[in-house]
Amino acid sequence: MDWKFFLAIIFGLLVAIFSLQNSDVVEISFITLEFTVSQAIVILASAAFGAFAVLLLSLRRWIKYQSKLRSASKTISALENENGLLKIRLEEYTAQKETANKEKEK
Repeated sequence: MDWKFFLAIIFGLLVAIFSLQNSDVVEISFITLEFTVSQAIVILASAAFGAFAVLLLSLRRWIKYQSKLRSASKTISALENENGLLKIRLEEYTAQKETANKEKEK
């Protein structure tokens, strides 16, 4: 198991325990909205929003990584093809040199 995943599970459990221990009713004001809700719901919703924000940022980085990986894979493929062609040319050149050397010896 990845240590980051394990750490996220531990953090999630700590947030859940904290929110359950602080479940008083609180009044929330946001711009013109005012409502009364359990503090536990506010804590869990804040943690969920934070996790979603981290997910979006990670997704952006993952997409960028995948793009670089595809580009590197294409480069590797092109270089392997070029390497193969150069090996063939080298073999042809070596064969020509050997033929020329044999003709000189005669």
